Amino acid sequence: MKFHAVLVSLGLAAMFGAREVAAQDSPLSDRDGNGVVQLLAFGDSITYGVGDDIPPGDYVYEITDSGPPRGYPSRLSTSLSTPVINAGVPGERLIAQGAYRLPKLLNEESFDTVIIMEGSNDAIFQEDSGAYSRSLQKMINVARASGKGVVLMTVLLPIGIHQSLQPFTDAYSQEVRELALLNNLPLIDMESSFIAACPEYATCALYNLPEGLHPNVSGYDTVASTVLAGLQR
Repeated sequence: MKFHAVLVSLGLAAMFGAREVAAQDSPLSDRDGNGVVQLLAFGDSITYGVGDDIPPGDYVYEITDSGPPRGYPSRLSTSLSTPVINAGVPGERLIAQGAYRLPKLLNEESFDTVIIMEGSNDAIFQEDSGAYSRSLQKMINVARASGKGVVLMTVLLPIGIHQSLQPFTDAYSQEVRELALLNNLPLIDMESSFIAACPEYATCALYNLPEGLHPNVSGYDTVASTVLAGLQR
């Protein structure tokens, strides 16, 4: 799929930025009744915060130092005055690893709602979107069976030297949108939000370039503000 085709397919959604599907319960509900709302941010290196603290305009071909967990979860925690557990694992694939890690976290961590954004590494391995959808549905099922709220996020559309991953991440994001509708879950359309913020997306200043996979400090600010708006609506 060429980039202009991706833009055409997402054009309508991009007008809305972050959008949510009607849900039965607020993602900021105290589901376990302990008096504290706690969120768990689940995902890969983009949830972990790889590439954060690098300012826009720096030439970044490769990022080798993960550093401490940061990214959008820490910003979200500050904005909401609510604990947000950073459960991002750099390099993780949703199909091969994430779908099996989440059930373990349900027993190890105390939280009310899980926010899921994962798929960039699945794209590197060219995983089938149908298998991605089935794995994500299993994660939704197990979280709900444990009484947790679930919020889904679409996958960021990579550029630069990772531009070839676009057909896969776009396909995963389409599956995320469909699962949000089918399961009546809140959806935060991060892919469309970034496209709307960057008219010249091939050189989007929200990414570390030319690496083009991980956001820079401005990009993580945008992710955090989009998630915040999505959770509060």
